[in-house]
Amino acid sequence: MPPLSSVQRATVNQFMALTGVADKTAQKLLKANNWKLDLSVNSFFESNSASAPVSREKDTLGKLFEKYRTPTDDPDTATIDGMMQYFKDLGVSLENAEVLIPVEVVQAPTMGVMTKDKFVEGWRAVNADTIAKQKTYIQGQIRHLSTDMAFLKRVYRHTFIFAKEKDQKALPKDVAVVYWELLFKSPGKQWVTTSTNWTDMWVEFLNTKWTKSVNKDMWNQTFEFFLKTMEDETLSFWSEDSAWPGVIDEFVAYAKEQRGDLTDSMETD
Repeated sequence: MPPLSSVQRATVNQFMALTGVADKTAQKLLKANNWKLDLSVNSFFESNSASAPVSREKDTLGKLFEKYRTPTDDPDTATIDGMMQYFKDLGVSLENAEVLIPVEVVQAPTMGVMTKDKFVEGWRAVNADTIAKQKTYIQGQIRHLSTDMAFLKRVYRHTFIFAKEKDQKALPKDVAVVYWELLFKSPGKQWVTTSTNWTDMWVEFLNTKWTKSVNKDMWNQTFEFFLKTMEDETLSFWSEDSAWPGVIDEFVAYAKEQRGDLTDSMETD
């Protein structure tokens, strides 16, 4: 950058006195506004006032998070006791999928743990920095669980992360079943079509035919299968050449056996 003229140097000094910024920052901002002091000062304070609410919101959320930490918790982490109190304050039921909405918002990394940075980041993104605002947000989102499949999918996918142990790559089958039954009943999207209660059949299949744990791919592909069956209960979308995981292939065979020739007769109607 060429040397400043005496007028420019005086303008830089004035700008620094008014704003408190460093010399190089003052020069950069003044140059961007053609060395007009009033325009540069206005631009500076407008941009900084826009970020002030974000800073205040972050501070408010940080203080709210601290309410749910116990003295024995690691710094910036709340554990099971704090989370249970948090869910109680939010008024969410632990008996259905609504509890998984705040879990997804704060991106809880595992059961019984939430971190300060994700708590602040998640609630700041939806402009909810108080318990009252968070309760309002959750109540508004509950109805979307059964109508907005993109939203349900987001909650569903994070549930796998939340439900598994920190160092494990898969869910025990019985744990996965608990969460499938939560997600696929009201207020989630019921996995039921005209002819079939798919949730009941899926759980029955797992309990009688499946002995392995549930990895991420099985979890995610089950949701895709759920979407397909809701569109086409005849299962005509499935074929032996399709790329479904083996568990889905086995379940299709099981479903066809349980339903007899229902799928075939429905396809020919």
